[in-house]
Amino acid sequence: MDFGLFFLMQRDEAWSEAAVYDSDLRQMQAAEALGYHSVWVAEHHFNDYGLCPAPTVLAAFLAARTTRLRLGMGVSLLPLHHPVDLAEQLAVLDVVSGGRLDVGIGRGGTLQDYQTFQSDREDARARVEEGIEVLKRSWSGAPFDFAGRFHSAEAVHVRPRPVQRPHPPLYVAANSEDSVLSAARLGLPTLASFFVPLAELERRRELYREAARAAGRAEAETAALEARGWGMRVVHVAPSREEALRAIEAPFMSYQSKMAALRSDRTGGSVPNSFDRTLLRLRPFQEYLAAGWTHLGTPDEVREGLERYVETTGIRRLLLLMALPGISTELALRSMRMFAEEVGPRLASATARAVTGA
Repeated sequence: MDFGLFFLMQRDEAWSEAAVYDSDLRQMQAAEALGYHSVWVAEHHFNDYGLCPAPTVLAAFLAARTTRLRLGMGVSLLPLHHPVDLAEQLAVLDVVSGGRLDVGIGRGGTLQDYQTFQSDREDARARVEEGIEVLKRSWSGAPFDFAGRFHSAEAVHVRPRPVQRPHPPLYVAANSEDSVLSAARLGLPTLASFFVPLAELERRRELYREAARAAGRAEAETAALEARGWGMRVVHVAPSREEALRAIEAPFMSYQSKMAALRSDRTGGSVPNSFDRTLLRLRPFQEYLAAGWTHLGTPDEVREGLERYVETTGIRRLLLLMALPGISTELALRSMRMFAEEVGPRLASATARAVTGA
């Protein structure tokens, strides 16, 4: 199994913007020594839901201070960028990091984002699919021509070429059924958020396989793509469940308040048409706990919850959201350490035994 850390860079009302960066960067830089596979940073614009509009810049900072940690775009909002410009930035990042880049691609963003960057949100999925093709051609190392619906190029030769071959690993954010189907057609693994219910993840697993089969992909290829996919979970590990509850309730509810505001009709935050909007309604903390939106408590409690998640979904790569808005840096670091030492190894062993039947 692989365990990564996901950072939204959210600002609690009592924190300054600089304090958010100071706290999250301490956690990101601690991740390598603790043995985490990767750190992923989300791209957001114009509000406190996420304070990193330029994740490539932040990832370059981390690349200079780490040697093994992989650096994930979680995700790059491709419809807001010219794909050749984004391809150049990511190629430089892959080179300076020594080939440690992972690239998640998504369509998220508010109506203001799309208006400011002069992109039409109605065309977002088509822009993503065309943009991914441009990214791949840009990273081929050879001049290319392209005539698409949104972009065109003649004899464009992107330099430098990424270190990884044929290109940095690509992933599609798949929080809607349509995104799952798109990823399967494109032959790319998925990134699934924690707010997609388990039963829906199970159903979408079958949809992905059916769409991949319809696209002519062999079963072995599809299985390999599924094995590369990531699932996100909100996690907090503490010496006791009571400590975990005290530490996480206010930060978790701060996150939910920001999510509800961002996805409201007032801000025009994007929500898939097929998505159950009641999931984004602000509810009491106990309802989120009962619905399984977070794994918190002692190492054994967290491990048992994640074992059920892995068994149900088949997902073997977990993105852990620990850096919720307002959580103290020391408590977040303690959770990271306890997970790395007491949860991750046992979870990986249990999963391996389940797979092999040993």
